[in-house]
Amino acid sequence: MNYLQILCAVLLLGVSVNADPTIFSQSPSVIPVTPGQTVTLECAVKNENVSRISMRWIRQSPGKAPEGVLRYMADNKIYRAPAISDRFVPSRDTVRSYHLLTINNVQASDDSKYYCFVYYSDGPQAWGEGTRVQVLRSDLPRPSVQVLPPPQEQLSGSGQVTLSCLVSGFFPGYIDIQWSVDGQRLTDNIQSSPVSLDSSGNSYLAISYLKLPAADWKSHARYSCVATHESSKVPVIGSV
Repeated sequence: MNYLQILCAVLLLGVSVNADPTIFSQSPSVIPVTPGQTVTLECAVKNENVSRISMRWIRQSPGKAPEGVLRYMADNKIYRAPAISDRFVPSRDTVRSYHLLTINNVQASDDSKYYCFVYYSDGPQAWGEGTRVQVLRSDLPRPSVQVLPPPQEQLSGSGQVTLSCLVSGFFPGYIDIQWSVDGQRLTDNIQSSPVSLDSSGNSYLAISYLKLPAADWKSHARYSCVATHESSKVPVIGSV
């Protein structure tokens, strides 16, 4: 069978001859919105016909497992997850090659990061980068920052020592933690744990570690852990 015969057979079967992978792009990365407003998330589709895609949407908040939102079929049927109301409305823009997810009457519980994706029966998946719906509130709990010095057994030697920073009591779970020494930002030898829910389930905590030579610990005046969170206009700082 020659190339022309193969091409004709492929076209008759309705199989795409485009070998380029499907690419989804989501922007912006964060959309601030106040309760009661409407927000629309965009998922740009490349190398695929948007009308042929059965698009899935999921969401994930820090410290929590991914949660299904809905599936929007190529024939326009909508299958929502049990906890998802009809405030969540999918659509497609065939002119721009976009899939869209509109959330009406936004509620505080909608604050999460939303992903568009497709799962193909032969295994490959295509994912967007995710867009966070940031529900703005004035009553968010601020983080508490506590810095612990190196344990005594480390200080007795000449090797590495470890400082610990416990950041707790904040909500939602999106936070940036940095270290500084005598007012100068540090970027190396820092390890941070994933953000997790505390035992109450109502706020988050995170731990960050800074490793440095014992000589550095003894030669500097102040080490600080700096937490930036949307509950505060200024960073929350703990020092030792």
